Amino acid sequence: KKEWCCDKYGKACDPFDCNVGNSDRWPQSKKDYCCSKNGQGCPTTTTVPFDCNAGWANWEAGWSAPKKEWCCEKYGKACDPFDCNFANPDMWPQSKKD
Repeated sequence: KKEWCCDKYGKACDPFDCNVGNSDRWPQSKKDYCCSKNGQGCPTTTTVPFDCNAGWANWEAGWSAPKKEWCCEKYGKACDPFDCNFANPDMWPQSKKD
């Protein structure tokens, strides 16, 4: 009914289409409206301490212990102390071979 009234008479129309555009670039009024209407464009209140995709190709040598622990806990990535599919076994350090 609301859509029909909007199309036919321009009454009861939503002020914004929450399915159009990148919410990062919406004006604040559209963010506020769409956040309250359907949860789009809401401000985020948490940040992620690590990007578990960044440096994934070299996680074994390139990631800190806290990053390995966090990514393992949250995403199941880097849980093994070594990646046994990475590089030629002849090139592995002795600690990895053991």
